[in-house]
Amino acid sequence: MKSIELEKNQTISDLNALKNCFFVEERDYEKGERIRPKTLSNNDLLGIVDSGIMFLTTINANHQRRIMDYYDKGSIFGRQFLPLADEKLYSYIAKTKCHVTYITYSKLINCCRNNCQKHIDLIDYYITFVMRKSNMHIDILGQQMLRDRLLTYFEYLRIERGSVFTLPISFTDLADYLAVDRSAMMREIKKLNEEKIIHSERHKITLL
Repeated sequence: MKSIELEKNQTISDLNALKNCFFVEERDYEKGERIRPKTLSNNDLLGIVDSGIMFLTTINANHQRRIMDYYDKGSIFGRQFLPLADEKLYSYIAKTKCHVTYITYSKLINCCRNNCQKHIDLIDYYITFVMRKSNMHIDILGQQMLRDRLLTYFEYLRIERGSVFTLPISFTDLADYLAVDRSAMMREIKKLNEEKIIHSERHKITLL
């Protein structure tokens, strides 16, 4: 599990004692591989990305790929968070080599007999994580102008990583994530550079 700061200054690594309560399996995935557990009945499983980057993708009516979300180290994912639709519409795909730990959802959301604070904090962290990440993407896609989508996304990255950051995904993938045309997006990034709103060197972005 990722060592990431919780709101109460705890870390996920501090909660490894709880792993025996939730643990099901670990799996490695190669780039381009569909991510799913070996367990046949996996509706009760959540995945935690230990390393790598993965995408939640879907295909629209025009057979165009859309990236619904992306997940890096420490992210949590599972069928429980998908829209009510045919599960074939959505796929978790490894963008890079990935290592994933699977835990049991039903055990996670039901506190142990001692109601231990670490368990409660873990539940709170992941519920908050999923809600914030989903609302972030909704906010980005709610911007009508391409420029506003870019700048809103950059602002979220600034809050998380500072005013100088490296894009976590490629420009092609970013265009799919923002639901925009890649060529139009690259032209807008060029304009933002010319207007000295940002400075970009390949995937490194500085907000000016």
